[in-house]
Amino acid sequence: MSADETRDHSHAQSGEVLDFQSHRIDVIAQTQAAASGIPASLYVRLILLAQRAETIWGNETADVRREELGLLDIRDRSGAQIPSASENISLLDLDRDFVASRLASLAAKEDLQSRGAPELDAKAALTWDDIEATISCVKDWGAFVEAVRVCGRSAATEK
Repeated sequence: MSADETRDHSHAQSGEVLDFQSHRIDVIAQTQAAASGIPASLYVRLILLAQRAETIWGNETADVRREELGLLDIRDRSGAQIPSASENISLLDLDRDFVASRLASLAAKEDLQSRGAPELDAKAALTWDDIEATISCVKDWGAFVEAVRVCGRSAATEK
């Protein structure tokens, strides 16, 4: 165990149950954020945003997902063509640019809702651009996707 990990647990009281899954998520996020040059808090925000986008994608009907896959020529993370008949494909298994667009769109919508703005404005557009630019800075996309999935599994086990 590194000195940093030891310090993280030093505040625990005797007999206190530690949430190791949350600690693992924090370590992953901090490590990946540092490697990407992104502040850890923003990296965690991206992870949470990706989880919400994945949930929204999963809740869309199979017909809507098939139509979007067919119309937009979306590829998987390796660049291979996704058949439009694909029904149960994860958003995070799709092309990084498509995922970035979905995350940026969600962030802009959330910004508009939080401010009560009725339509896309300059501030929401800036939020969109910031999210897309930040995602482009993520150096290890596979590690980011894994961090999102680890967080998702953690949240599922807490329910």
